[in-house]
Amino acid sequence: MMQSFISEVVDALIKEKHPFSDSVIIVPSRRAGVVFRNTLSRKLKQTLFSPSIYSIEEFISHVSGLKTIDSTAQLFAFFKVYQAATPEDQQESFDTFCGWAQTVLHDFNEIDRFLVDHKQCFNYLSAIQQMESHWSTNAEGSSLVANYLNFWNRLPEYYELFTQALQKQNKGHQGLAYRKAAEDIEFYIQNNPSQTHVFLGFNALNAAEQQIIQALLATGNTQVYWDIDATFLNNPKHEAGMFIRSYFKQWPYYNHNEPKWVSELYNKPKKIAVAAINQTIAQAKYVGSLLAQRAKEELEETAIVLSDEQLLLPILNALPEQVSAVNITMGIPLGQTPVASFFDALFVMHKKETPRGYYYKHILAILQHPMMLLVAGAYGKAIAARIERENLIYMPAETIKALFITTPFKALGANIFDSWQNNPATAVTQALACIDQLKDNLLSFKDKTPHSLTIEYLFGFYKAFNSLKNLNDSHAYIKDISTLYRFYLDTLAAETLDLRGDPHRGLQIMGMLESRVLNFKHVILTSVNEGVLPAGKSTNSFLPYDVKLTYDLPTYREKDAVYSYHFYHLLHRAETVHLLYTTQSEGIGVGEKSRFIHQLEIEGPHRLEQTIATASFQIPAVVEKVIEKTPEMIAQLTALASSGFSPSSLSTYLRNPVDFYYKYVLGIKESDSVEETVAANTMGTIVHNTMETLYTPYHNQILSVDIIKSLRQRITDTVAIEFEKAYGTIKKLAGKNLIIKEVICRYIENYLELELQNLKKGDEVIIRGLEQRLSSESGYPGARLKGTVDLIEERNGVFQIVDYKTGKTEQRNLSIKTWEDLLAPEGKYEKAFQVLTYAYMLNKNNSLPFPVRAGITSFKNLKNGFLPFTFEKDTAITQETLEAYEQQLHRLIGEILDPKIPFKEE
Repeated sequence: MMQSFISEVVDALIKEKHPFSDSVIIVPSRRAGVVFRNTLSRKLKQTLFSPSIYSIEEFISHVSGLKTIDSTAQLFAFFKVYQAATPEDQQESFDTFCGWAQTVLHDFNEIDRFLVDHKQCFNYLSAIQQMESHWSTNAEGSSLVANYLNFWNRLPEYYELFTQALQKQNKGHQGLAYRKAAEDIEFYIQNNPSQTHVFLGFNALNAAEQQIIQALLATGNTQVYWDIDATFLNNPKHEAGMFIRSYFKQWPYYNHNEPKWVSELYNKPKKIAVAAINQTIAQAKYVGSLLAQRAKEELEETAIVLSDEQLLLPILNALPEQVSAVNITMGIPLGQTPVASFFDALFVMHKKETPRGYYYKHILAILQHPMMLLVAGAYGKAIAARIERENLIYMPAETIKALFITTPFKALGANIFDSWQNNPATAVTQALACIDQLKDNLLSFKDKTPHSLTIEYLFGFYKAFNSLKNLNDSHAYIKDISTLYRFYLDTLAAETLDLRGDPHRGLQIMGMLESRVLNFKHVILTSVNEGVLPAGKSTNSFLPYDVKLTYDLPTYREKDAVYSYHFYHLLHRAETVHLLYTTQSEGIGVGEKSRFIHQLEIEGPHRLEQTIATASFQIPAVVEKVIEKTPEMIAQLTALASSGFSPSSLSTYLRNPVDFYYKYVLGIKESDSVEETVAANTMGTIVHNTMETLYTPYHNQILSVDIIKSLRQRITDTVAIEFEKAYGTIKKLAGKNLIIKEVICRYIENYLELELQNLKKGDEVIIRGLEQRLSSESGYPGARLKGTVDLIEERNGVFQIVDYKTGKTEQRNLSIKTWEDLLAPEGKYEKAFQVLTYAYMLNKNNSLPFPVRAGITSFKNLKNGFLPFTFEKDTAITQETLEAYEQQLHRLIGEILDPKIPFKEE
């Protein structure tokens, strides 16, 4: 049976009768400390006082006496120093400062952790910048270059003032605490002469840690237990042993003492399986399938280690039923919870508020968010529907708030939509009030159990916004919402929701760093991809590579070695290992398996089982969609026939009977949506209405050249009026909509120009009907026809029925050779059928003065003028024409109403 490293250390300490009650145990992480305490309590046979157990960060804070502050507090403290040390005319805004200050703070931290002389380092860096500036510009002494060099020259002063400011408050960043601890270690030793110290499981130590441990080793009452295998230690080129190898060679202590311990466990037989998975998220499903194959006892000795911690929630959702106990070491990042997207949407809406109000998409993102639907459900949907129905692209805060006044969510609506006025204090206050409202509404539900996790999420956000409030109250640097949002994201990154679990039983889920010192019999490691494990060469530092080498600061090589140690440590004592990587490529190297897998393949001694895991799927057979008619459908069709088939409904059937079924039998309509850009059907409406408005005063009059000229003068104003009726206000029309408006004007201008030319050639035109609504018998029992014909004119003594089309229509769409062509599949001649239907209805109501013509005026094809219906190249429509059409009409209606003929997909 596998024995863990911590268990071996505890056994060794018990065997040598270590004085636990007067001992300090230092481990890499809190989790390791919890495991050590539990292991010790299980193995001890007598009762005694527990040793002091610290994580390394806790021990450093204990020795230094400094309280470590978070990155946000550091940023504010640094800005205060920056203002004091920088001439006012060279100072940058807080927002600009934040863009580079985090990087400087990171470098301060590294310099302190590795005990680098800051003056030497920054002077060296400043000299490099001066050389680069000298050779890269001819504008000697320019203010830009001078300010640039002044910045580098001031870094030592910034560092000193920042360090002094923190130490006055007994506070510090992590690096400062390490430097102070290294400086105070002799004082600590003198004050604790009888205490023994045990360090276990360390690997990559910074200079301060090395100095502290070596000072304690020199007292003779300190032990260090290393978890390293001879395979890595004895190979001078193996990254996993790089750090410990150097300690054994360089530390004076090991000139006379044997290191504890060097094991030989890695080469023992192991089952290592490597799985290539085509999508990142699919790893969660694959992990679930692996766990489903394990017995309950095996799950107790299994760890899932996440190289990419964003997989936590997907994996939790993919756990099989037999996993009854889970312990999650890492916690759920607040930014990955479902509620996070609600507050992101809230920030986006307020950040992008304009003088016209909020953009409709930002409003809908909130109203249609699951959180809002859960709380305000039908009310939020009704307001969203109104926005879409009325085509409201922008809405002022007062308007949207007014819509909530008559609902039970008046206060919630006010807290969400009341303008923040680009004021951070207002924003935080309203966000906290909004959280209170959401929480109270969830708590008002009779059954609160399904929403308990959502309430927990809201509590996390309440703490996050409270932190922002404290920051904003303490400092006057956050001036606008954009800066507040930056700190909101920083706060979110630092906040996690801790999930309760037993760290000593059940399936263990953790990040790579949490796995330090811990050993598991069965390991599943996800996202073993290059660029993730190891992370690659990306660095957040102003210090160039050569400066880091000069001052022994860590570079990407050392970081790769750290990842290498963690990776091989997981394999060290394990018996079965599953390594998962994704082949999905979304950037350079993303779909490439890690070099660590390649090393395993080449180095041996273990044989890797390679698999390609793909989601099981079947390509469904293409099945023709056939919908049989039920008695209920027949009743609906009968009612539809009785009220009247329109030409467009019959055309829809000709194109695709199934579409006819959805639209006219089931009554399924296209959902309303806000038209940012005028849609094709809206454009058609505007053209039709404009033509009707222009021609109405001249109904039953003979058109003249002067009339057409006067109509041309009215085009722009009339289109504007009809545009506003159909689409909404056009006071600030711009972009595509402005172009579409101009296109409509051009369409009508071209149409009237064509009419003008025809009149000049001698045409006599009388308008006989405009947008005339028609209803008539169809000649088929129980079925009527209805519709609206756009224009009826008498041209040179011949009645002409005109249908406007803003899309492109060609003569071939209206020319048939046989009457059966009218019912051709996929509606090939639906336009011919449509214009004949108008002629048929007009004739049924009032006998037409045959011969007449019917056709289409296509605004996109005006060069070809009026496009008439033709049968065998004859444009005349006579009584015989309509009788032939009637036969096809009855055939079509009969097919629609026939219970035995199903609706079939065309």
